[in-house]
Amino acid sequence: MSAAELAPFVRTGGLGNAVAGLAGALARLGHDVTVTVPGYRDLEPEGTPVGGSWYRIPDPLLDVLAYRDAAFARPGVYGPEPGTGYDDNWLRFGRFARATADLAGDFDVLHLHDAHVGAAALLAPIPTVFTIHNAAHPMLGPLDEAAALLGVAPDAAVLGGGLEWYGSANYLKAGMVGADRVTTVSPGHAAELAVPETSFGLSGIVASLAHPIVGILNGIDTTSWDPATDDALPAPFSAGDLRGKRRSRAALMAKAGLTDGVVFGNVGRVARQKGLGLLEPTIGELTAEGVRLVLVGNGELDAMVDEWVQQYPGAVAHLPYEDSLSRLVSAGADAYLMPSEFEPCGLGQMYSMRYGTPPVVRLTGGLADSVLDIDEHDERGTGLGFRTFEPESLAKTIRRAMRYHLGLPRLWERIQVNGMMVDWSWEARSAEYEILYTEVS
Repeated sequence: MSAAELAPFVRTGGLGNAVAGLAGALARLGHDVTVTVPGYRDLEPEGTPVGGSWYRIPDPLLDVLAYRDAAFARPGVYGPEPGTGYDDNWLRFGRFARATADLAGDFDVLHLHDAHVGAAALLAPIPTVFTIHNAAHPMLGPLDEAAALLGVAPDAAVLGGGLEWYGSANYLKAGMVGADRVTTVSPGHAAELAVPETSFGLSGIVASLAHPIVGILNGIDTTSWDPATDDALPAPFSAGDLRGKRRSRAALMAKAGLTDGVVFGNVGRVARQKGLGLLEPTIGELTAEGVRLVLVGNGELDAMVDEWVQQYPGAVAHLPYEDSLSRLVSAGADAYLMPSEFEPCGLGQMYSMRYGTPPVVRLTGGLADSVLDIDEHDERGTGLGFRTFEPESLAKTIRRAMRYHLGLPRLWERIQVNGMMVDWSWEARSAEYEILYTEVS
């Protein structure tokens, strides 16, 4: 496998967790798994040289190889600060993709994750699988320079070729066109990528592929994320005994400085894509009605959220990300808020359901695949959802969650237990990848 991120070594979001989760599950099933990552500055002191430009990062399950290149000896991952990008990322990741393709000859299958390594699909001498985690970030660069860097065949750089995209090089397109199979991280997002309105301009490429995109829902590490054994929680609990959740709720409210109400939590980028801007028109009304909001993370909407904190003291909290705090939110919030504009898969809703906290989501992409609205699925419901991306729809669903939580405790407990009983593990997903690897090899 090859990716720009691999938890716990380098992680800026869900990509690192997803790659680590799948690779680890396959290794536990007996597969010999090697993962290549760029040799970021913070990784190199931990590594042992293994020849050429590669060094090995110690890991109990996986063979992790990092690529030494001066272009990666800089601050940050994609840019010097979160949310920024270096202008020559096409060059840095192009070199990394080329080195990974050169290394792949001794393996059975090469599994490439996202645009950063997509160019390797044009170069690898073995069967390839390419997974789209986020089609909104295609990794573009100057066409002639990228083609020369990769040493691709001339027809890859001509109009309509495997690398060319409206006069630029596009590594996401290269991965899609060059791979033997293309996957994405949920069945719902696979369908969205085939439709012009939700494909980020890729629907024409999707239609030209020899095989349809396969949607396989991501999983989570259910060994680490287990409310019965998680040391980050003040008390353990399980689907059969939820009493310990009250301790997590009290700890979260104290940490966030909230007054009593119905606590909605969110962990992740404070960004437009995550739908948090939908709260702006109604935040005053909702907090007056008893909504309490804990947002953990940072992003482009920080100023808006910090203004809420000032306007509604005791009702809104905005805290920097910490792993232990993210777990406390998943366990201690009354509901988990995830009203994304688009969401290829999403992991926050899975963590929250694992910890007995029903999610309130926009039913799009992987959220629609993983969250069953209680009003649509009766006994099987695991959360609450809405479809129209507008403030009124979100506010209505938040109020529905409050009504059920406060007025129908038995219904709410059923939603909690239903979510906790779903198998969210990567082991449950890995069989689908094993089938795919067998097909291409």
